[in-house]
Amino acid sequence: MMSSLNWIQALAEVEKSGQAWVMATVIGTKGSSPRESASKMVVTAEHSFDTIGGGQLEYAVCQKARAILEAGDGPSHLLENFPLAAKTNQCCGGTVSVLLEYFPEPAAKITIFGMGHVATTLVNVLGEMQAKISWVDSRTNLVQDKKTSDLPSNVTPLVYDSMLEHVDAMTANEVVLVMTHDHALDYQLVEALLDRKDCRFIGLIGSQTKAMRFKKRLASASFSKAEIESVHSPVGIPEVAGKKPFEIAISIAGQIIQLTQGDEQKAQKKATGLTWKDINKVLDQA
Repeated sequence: MMSSLNWIQALAEVEKSGQAWVMATVIGTKGSSPRESASKMVVTAEHSFDTIGGGQLEYAVCQKARAILEAGDGPSHLLENFPLAAKTNQCCGGTVSVLLEYFPEPAAKITIFGMGHVATTLVNVLGEMQAKISWVDSRTNLVQDKKTSDLPSNVTPLVYDSMLEHVDAMTANEVVLVMTHDHALDYQLVEALLDRKDCRFIGLIGSQTKAMRFKKRLASASFSKAEIESVHSPVGIPEVAGKKPFEIAISIAGQIIQLTQGDEQKAQKKATGLTWKDINKVLDQA
C-alpha cells in the first residue's frame, strides 16, 4: 500500500514504530527514465512511502525490498540495474540503477503485562525509545480504551482471555515487565517466563515484601538460585525513590534504558560499506 507520507516523514514514522525498512534510492539513470537520480522511497513489509517513478519499476523494486525484509538478516545493501524495457516492460527504454539499503527492526522488544497507572505512564516514556512494545491485559474495556487513545506508535495493545497466553507468543530475548492488578497472576507470569529460559530481562513491580515472598515460592517450585535472582524485583533503579506512579515509571524506564542503551546504534550499525568505486562499477554495467 502506498502511503501519502513523503520519504522524510516516513523515516521518522518507521523508526519510531520499530519496523524494519528498506530505503530505495535511484543512484543513476541512462536514457529515458521516470524519475531523476537521488529520488527515494521507503519500503516496509506492508507499505511504501514516496515514489521512484511508479509502474513496473517501482513494483519490481518493492518486491526486491520485501524479499530482503523477509530474509531478515541482510544483505545490508544491494545495488541493482533495472533495464526498463527488458525487466519492467516500460516504454521509457532507459536503465535505472537503484541502491537498496536494509535497516533491521530495533533489537529491543519489550512486553508489559498490565495496564495500570504505572504502566500507562511507563509506555509514554518508553514510547520515545526505538523499540517494539507489546502491552498486554485481559480486561477488554481497558485494551479498547488504549487502542482508541493517542498511544506512541511503537506500542501495540493486546487483549487475551488470560495474559499467560501471550507468554507463548513472545519471541526470544525480550525485556518483560510484570505489573498486573493481581499478585497471583504476577506469580504465574513469572513462573511461565522463567520456564521459557530465554527472556533478556524479567522485571516485577512491587514491594520488598512481595519480592521476598515470590523468591520463597520460586525456590519451593524448584527454580535455581540463578533463575530466581534473574527476576528483578522491585524493578527500577534505586536512585529514583518514591511511590507515585510517575516516580515508579521513571525508575523502571531508567533501568530499561540502561539495559538497552546501545541497541539503537547496533540496529543501525549495518552500514552499507559502499565506496564510489562500487557505485561506479554498477553504473558502468547499466
